[in-house]
Order: sequence, then C-alpha cells, then structure tokens
Amino acid sequence: MRNNREYLWYMFANAPNFGIKSIHYIYQILLLNHLTIENLFEMKTNDLYRLFPEIGQRKFSKSDFSCFPLLDNNQLYDNYLQLKKNDVSIIGLDDDRYPKSVKENMKDDAPPILYCKGQSLLLQKKGISIVGARDVDNYEINLAKEIAHQLAENKINVTSGYAKGVDTSAHIGALEAHGTTTMILSFGTNHISIKREIQNFDWRQNSLFVTQFAPYEKFSGRNAMTRNKLVCAMSDAIIVIKSGAERNAEGKMSGTFDAGKSALQMGIPVFVLSPKTLKTQSQGNIDLIKLGGKEFFTGLDVVNFIKEKSNASYHKTYSPKFQTQLSLF
Repeated sequence: MRNNREYLWYMFANAPNFGIKSIHYIYQILLLNHLTIENLFEMKTNDLYRLFPEIGQRKFSKSDFSCFPLLDNNQLYDNYLQLKKNDVSIIGLDDDRYPKSVKENMKDDAPPILYCKGQSLLLQKKGISIVGARDVDNYEINLAKEIAHQLAENKINVTSGYAKGVDTSAHIGALEAHGTTTMILSFGTNHISIKREIQNFDWRQNSLFVTQFAPYEKFSGRNAMTRNKLVCAMSDAIIVIKSGAERNAEGKMSGTFDAGKSALQMGIPVFVLSPKTLKTQSQGNIDLIKLGGKEFFTGLDVVNFIKEKSNASYHKTYSPKFQTQLSLF
C-alpha cells in the first residue's frame, strides 16, 4: 500500500458505501483511541469490526470493511497522481489545514476531505461570503464588486460560490483590489475552468478553489445546494445581495435563500440588502430579514461593521441599528 496520508484519505473517500456519517464515526473512534488514518489501513478486517462495531449495523448497515483490501489499486492511484500533477491538495479531517470553522459549524456533516487548488493558506484566513442570485442587474453586480473590493482592501478574504452573477462579481471585486478570494465549487476539480472575467487578474497568487465533490463530479442543482452549507461554514459572516423566495411558483428552492437560512441556523451573522434599495421586489430578502438577517442599505454599512469586528480600535460613527449588533461577534 502507498502509505501517503493524502492518498489514504483519498482511498477512504472512495470506499464503496462509506458516506460522510460513517467516515465521521470511524474518525471519532480513531481520535478516541489515539490512532491515525495510517493505523486504520494497517488493521485486519476482523480487528476493524471489533474497533468499529456499528459498521455493518443499523444506520451503517451498507458499509462493509471487506472492501478495504481492494481499495489500493493502480487505477485509483493513477487518479491520485493525476490530481497531484494538477496541483490539487487533498485535505482530510486530520489535516492541520482543514478549516476549524467547518468542523465547528457542520459537525458530522463536514466533508471528510476537501479538494483544494491554489493558495491553501486561505483556508485559515478570515473570510466573508457574498452571495446572491445569478440573474441580477448592473446595480447589484456593482454593489457586490464594491463590497468585495472594500473587504479585500481591509485584508479580509472574500468567499463565494463561483456562480454567474453576484458570486463572480464578488470574486472580481476582491481581485481588482489585489486581495484574496476563495471560490467554493459545486463540482469536482476536473471541471475547473477560469472564467474570462477573472483571467486578467493575478488569480493564481490570490485565489483558492475548494470543493467537497469528487474530481469527476459535474455541476448539479443538488451539489449547488450542498455547496452552500460549506460556503456558510467557511465564513465569519454572509452578505446577501439579492435572493429569490425560498421556493418559487414551480416549487424550486432558491440557492441564495438556502445559504442565508443555513448561515442563520449555524449562528453566523447574515447581512441582507434592504429590499427598498432594489428596483424589483425581492421576496427572499424580505423573508431573510424576518428570519433574523440584518438589513443594510449601502456597502459602507457592512464594511464598517466588519472593520469594527476586526479591529476594536476602529472608531467610525455607525447608525444605532448597526451599533447594537456588535455583540453578535
């Protein structure tokens, strides 16, 4: 067996019928017994079942350790080597680079591994996410850029989902300010393409692509909704530019609304652009404010608020509404 920790996590993630919950269960038992991923793959099958008695039972009934001896094969190892050739890092739960905020916010729903390409140091950098609909007008596009630009100027990493519209505008705003940005993907690393709008910036030095999905996985609506949870978990706050209603007339869920609602459930502050500033009604913005999102009117409101949180010595004058929210941080 190739005894490389990244490869071992890659094998583990590819074990048939082992999902996020079962991997977390095994990982927690390893921690309790002061064991590592290397120890896991050194054990005999009978010893594995003794140490992890719930595998093969009840909620883990489909999981089966008998597949472990078959995991280390040339095809899987070749796939791993190709990832390394493409400068993709595989960051498991036991890796010091794995964001603590993701473990804290997602608990046993945290992705067992993250595939990262770019500046992995950004995993540990303070981040604010800017999210919004794909179909937005120039005002909303420019506002997303403006806020991202000002956050980047204040050394705050800008995070978003690399989708059309608000997400891409946020990444561009950060790069325009020579700041950093994290792009959290709803597909695997094999499908990364550098958007035309970003190619002229120094994105290689100032950005990080992150995904929880296997390298071959393509975009899907389901992956996008799953990705939203990771966007929230990696952020100190979420800024919502424009959101559709939780469900539209056809029953389709809004990804932006889901992100805002998920952040609120995780206890992460959510700033929502006031519906009064938008040219068209945004039911999602209205409803997120009702759920506890903090209404804001200009980009400066949010930037000043976050600067206050980041630097206690910052003494700018705030509106009373925003002064009272400092306890959130």
